[in-house]
Amino acid sequence: MAEYVTGLERTQEYIDRLQGVLQFFETLPQEKRNPVQEAVVGLMLDHSKNVLDAAKNHKPLMCTWYGNCQEILAAMGVVYYNPVFDLMFHLGLTDYADAKECDRFNLDDKMCSLVRYAVYSMVNRLHPRPDCFVAMAEPCDGQLMLHQAFAECDYLKGVPVYTIDPSYGHTDKDFEYVAKQLKEMISFIEKNTGAKYDVNKLREIVDETNKQYEIWAEVNELMRASPAPMPSFAVGDAFWALTQHLPCGDPRATALMGAVRDFAKANVEKGVGPVMNEQIRVFWPDLNPLWGDKLGQWLAEEWNAVVVSSFQQMTPYEKIDTSTEESMLFGLARRAIAEVPMIRQGRGWVDVVVEDLRNEIQNNSIDAVLFSGHQGHKDQSGINQFMKKACRDMNVPLLSLTTSLFDERYTPLDKVKSDISNFFSANGFKRNVH
Repeated sequence: MAEYVTGLERTQEYIDRLQGVLQFFETLPQEKRNPVQEAVVGLMLDHSKNVLDAAKNHKPLMCTWYGNCQEILAAMGVVYYNPVFDLMFHLGLTDYADAKECDRFNLDDKMCSLVRYAVYSMVNRLHPRPDCFVAMAEPCDGQLMLHQAFAECDYLKGVPVYTIDPSYGHTDKDFEYVAKQLKEMISFIEKNTGAKYDVNKLREIVDETNKQYEIWAEVNELMRASPAPMPSFAVGDAFWALTQHLPCGDPRATALMGAVRDFAKANVEKGVGPVMNEQIRVFWPDLNPLWGDKLGQWLAEEWNAVVVSSFQQMTPYEKIDTSTEESMLFGLARRAIAEVPMIRQGRGWVDVVVEDLRNEIQNNSIDAVLFSGHQGHKDQSGINQFMKKACRDMNVPLLSLTTSLFDERYTPLDKVKSDISNFFSANGFKRNVH
C-alpha cells in the first residue's frame, strides 16, 4: 500500500472504477436497470471527483464521520469525506482486496471491522490528507481508540482535530450543550480551511435536509404495508448514503428519495412488492450489513421473508426550525446525538433501544427479530438481554447472531443462513417450496 503516498492515487482508482460500473449499467437491458442504484453511483462518482479536485487544487478538504452535522460543512462549501465509506463500498467490487490486506494489519481482529478499516486506511494513506478533522466521540469506545490511533499516525501529524463532546441525555439542556460546541466547530473550520460560514446558506441546506427526512418518514410508513413495497435493507442502504455520506443537502438526492417514495407508494396502491407471498416480516435492530443484499435475496427466496425495518432505516428525525441560527444549531445538535442511527441507540440509556424495538415491532407487524451481534461492540452485547425481554413480552421471537456488519468473512453467510433457518423452523415458519 506504500504507493498510495497521498491518497490521490486511491481516489482516482475509485473514480475509474465507478465510471466502469456506470458504463456496465448502460449495457444492461432496460428491464434489468435500476435507476436508483445508477443515480447513487453517479453521485458517488461526483463526490470522488470533488475530493480529488479539492486535494489537487488546495481547496478546503475535511475528514469527518456520519452524524457530525455535515449540514454545516456543506453550507461552508467544504469538501469532506468519511474515512471508510468509499473503502467499504468498493470491497465488493474488488474481491475484498482491502479486507485481505487488513488481515495482515497489526490491530486486534476481534474489534469492530469498521474501526480496523479506518485505522488501516489512514496508516496506508488511502485518503487525501485533510486540512482538519472532526472526530466522533460516540457511540463506542472503539471510536475513541480509533482517533488516538489517527493522532499517532505519521500521515495525520499536525492535522487539527475537533471533537464534539456528546451528552447522554435527551433534554433541551443536552442539545443546547452540544449546540454551543457547534459554534466552536464553525470557528475551528474557518480557521483551518479558510472557508467562510454563511447562516443563510446553512438555512438553505437544512431546509433541503428537512425535505429529505420527511420523505424518508413517508417511505417508512409505506413499508408498513403487506406485502412490503421495497426489498430488504434497500431503503436504509440508499437513504443512509444520500444523507450521511454524500454531500449534504443535495437537491439531486432529494429528488432521488422522492422517486423512491413514489415507487413505493405505487406498489402499495397496487398491492405488490418484491415478496408477494410475504410470510415473515423481520426487524433488524442494528445498522444494515454490507452483505444485506445477499441475505435479503435469500430471505425472500427461501422463506418469503423481508426485512421491513432496521435501526438504520427507522429515522425518528424531527423537523429543524430554520427561523433563527440558534434554532438551527439546536436542531442539528439534537439530530446529531439523538436521531442518527446507532448514535441514537448507543450513546445513552438502554431505554432508547427498548423503546425503538417495541415501536418497530408494533408499527410494522413484525413476526421475528434478527439481531446481528455486531462484532466488537460492548454496547450491542450489553443490550442483548434487554431486547430478549422486550421481545418475549411482545411474543415475538428473537435470534441473536454474532457477525461483523462490515466483513462478511467473519461469520460466513452460509453459517448465518443456517442459524436463521433453524430459528425460523423452530418458531413454526415454513420454508418456501421451490
